[in-house]
Amino acid sequence: MLAAVALVLSSVILIKMKRTKYIWVTLVPAILLLICTTWALGLKLFSSDPQLEGFIYLAHSYKDKIATATAVTTAQKLSDMHHIVINNYTNAGLSILFLLVVYSIIFSGLKIAINAWRTAKRSDIETPYVSVAESDIKISSSH
Repeated sequence: MLAAVALVLSSVILIKMKRTKYIWVTLVPAILLLICTTWALGLKLFSSDPQLEGFIYLAHSYKDKIATATAVTTAQKLSDMHHIVINNYTNAGLSILFLLVVYSIIFSGLKIAINAWRTAKRSDIETPYVSVAESDIKISSSH
């Protein structure tokens, strides 16, 4: 997902530079990465396939094991199962949070790209250089 964010931001820069004929170089891989990683995250969160061990499924299955624990089950095993439940919910929450952050960056970049697309001039101009006189620089000493 990090690579997809970098590619989307590169696409925004290309739009701001008015180099839209090259945008497919960054946008096509970004879209493919976003589709693949979002799909994979959905599978990892909600899959009930034992080979994938989705976070939510695994947490629910261990909660069921805790609920049906017998007197033979040791306190250590119960504690370990509680930790597994908490860890899986934590992983699911962090994964969803990361997904929300990634898509918020992408939608922010999309908004900036649309505004840049509507502008006739390049909008990738940086702030102009301003020289600072040596007398304006104060050097603090830690004596």
